[in-house]
Amino acid sequence: MMNGTVIVLGSINADTSYRMTALPAPGETVLASTTSASPGGKGANQAIAAAAAGAVTRMVGMVGDDSEAAAQVAALALRGVDTGSVATRRGAATGRAVVFVDDSGENSIVVLPGANDLLDGDVAATGLASISTGDVLVLQNEVPADANRAAARLARSLGAMVIWNAAPAPTAAADLVHDIDLLVVNEHELRQISGILGIEATAEGPGNSALGALLAECARALDTEAICTLGPDGAIFCADGLSGRVPAPKVRAVDTTAAGDTVVGYLAAHAGLPMEERLRLAAAAGALAVTVVGASSSIPQLDDVVPLPVAPTERTPA
Repeated sequence: MMNGTVIVLGSINADTSYRMTALPAPGETVLASTTSASPGGKGANQAIAAAAAGAVTRMVGMVGDDSEAAAQVAALALRGVDTGSVATRRGAATGRAVVFVDDSGENSIVVLPGANDLLDGDVAATGLASISTGDVLVLQNEVPADANRAAARLARSLGAMVIWNAAPAPTAAADLVHDIDLLVVNEHELRQISGILGIEATAEGPGNSALGALLAECARALDTEAICTLGPDGAIFCADGLSGRVPAPKVRAVDTTAAGDTVVGYLAAHAGLPMEERLRLAAAAGALAVTVVGASSSIPQLDDVVPLPVAPTERTPA
């Protein structure tokens, strides 16, 4: 079941990746074995993932007027994303990210926001002018929180669904987005949000875990459904009157860059499905993404995702 248009408000970066045996410790110098360049940014990656998952997708973002801008916009268009709402800021640099990847597939990322940090409520309002009931708005935290909050309020007022991927983790209450229908976080981001909200869950939750209880408490505090991704362990969720855990397919990871963005894009593209079904699909897509080196280049097409088997979901009443 597909929805209306997926609109992603977020970051657009030029990524440079370095492959190495192990990530450097503080003060340590390591040698890289390979390097590559690709389009990236959480917003752009999620837009590419939604389009790969079969949704009509539009990107709302900002680039600079430098040499990187045209390449990043063209890369989005090549993957089927409508770039008509990508604005250009004169005198600004397009966002950049440096990605370090070790031989186990784990990564560390440093981001220079550039034009992403100049995206404001006016750009958001212009890009969302045609959003309506049945559409899905996707937000993350690589653009200013004020723009995210303004976009969420507008989208909800016009009947659209709002998905907030709270990554990078918010650091203060002013960074929280409240007008949302689905919160997507990893374990670190969940603990950061729960701390901001003053939540200390101790009871058991999905999967008989304190982490599941923490997710449930955050979902209640923000009045939303919620998902916490757990890497190779799948994800836990609180939605559709159920709490539970969906496992991920077992794969050999070579690069985890953009895996979380793949999950978010697939969740947005299939928002019309019951949570358990769409999360199983998104987890399978994220698992496939980690088997390929690169950021947006690792995001799989829908036809490649469906055949992946997964184990049964663990479920309990919410």
